[in-house]
Amino acid sequence: MDKAGNLKDRAYNLIKSKIIKCEYLPNQFLVETELMKVVCASRTPIREALNKLEQDGLITILPKRGVMVNDITLAAVNEIFEVRFLIEPYMIQTYGKLIPEGVIKKQLELVNEVGHAVYSERGYIIDNELHQLFINASGNAYFIDLMDKVYAQNHRLRILSGMHQESRAKETLIEHEQILKFMLKKDYDKAADAMRTHLMNAKMSAIEAMMNYKGR
Repeated sequence: MDKAGNLKDRAYNLIKSKIIKCEYLPNQFLVETELMKVVCASRTPIREALNKLEQDGLITILPKRGVMVNDITLAAVNEIFEVRFLIEPYMIQTYGKLIPEGVIKKQLELVNEVGHAVYSERGYIIDNELHQLFINASGNAYFIDLMDKVYAQNHRLRILSGMHQESRAKETLIEHEQILKFMLKKDYDKAADAMRTHLMNAKMSAIEAMMNYKGR
């Protein structure tokens, strides 16, 4: 890859990371000159990266106004989980058998290692790895690309909503364990049902937390 391509990818990955981690907050305007300093790149790769981020649904480029980080609305929460409900249980039922037992055991170890700190930065990573595991098992580039966008928004949602409730953390740990234990038993239908339960509980918690967030 040439230098221009590297700079564009660097700009894209760095700005995306800051948006996902909510270092750049919803409705915040991004200044090109500041982004150029952060990325250490010229205007062209920054603009190319911003165009790609707009396609990902993370920002909106407003003519003569600037670049705004997109908000996460309650409608967006519903859309995020609608996609997840349709795809994630299907991934388990269809491709779960392709995941080696050793990989499932390792993931279960990581889930237990994180424990109730599931909403810590380390917890976010392990949570994402668990869900991504089933998507990657499909080997379907279209599913993988779609869910990468969904999980990016979902990561913002978790941070924005401030879901640090101790009770939900305990529930999440139990739900993750149940999914993986059913996987180890090769009972993919029950694992898919456990995923549906997990997603429903996560959605309800996210809606409640987002309503509190919007009400501040």
